Amino acid sequence: MLIDYGYTEKKMKNTLQAISNHKFANILEEIGNTDITHNINFNLYKKFTKKIGGLDVDITTQKNFLNNMGIKHRAEIISKNQNFFKKADIYYRLKRLIDEKQMGNLFKVMLVKNINNKFKFGF
Repeated sequence: MLIDYGYTEKKMKNTLQAISNHKFANILEEIGNTDITHNINFNLYKKFTKKIGGLDVDITTQKNFLNNMGIKHRAEIISKNQNFFKKADIYYRLKRLIDEKQMGNLFKVMLVKNINNKFKFGF
């Protein structure tokens, strides 16, 4: 299983970027002090997997995957009997993970499995 930020469009994109203190930075400034990263082209990974043969691929958003895995129900369970501030913190973290404007659509989840394997949990 692969979980990372990326895109599923067929057209390749230039997504090379620098991150410093959780913000975008100029890739040529502060060399050595920023993280250099890029978005994964999940469609390309799927294409490579199909060429290997005998494998099946499922791709979904982090939002869909975590919702299918029951993250909201789990958040309710762990927030029960917590004070207001702890509940607010849990809600904030949940929202960050599944909100479409935050990590929910940016991150994708890809499952590669044997074609005969019927596993679908989370997908």
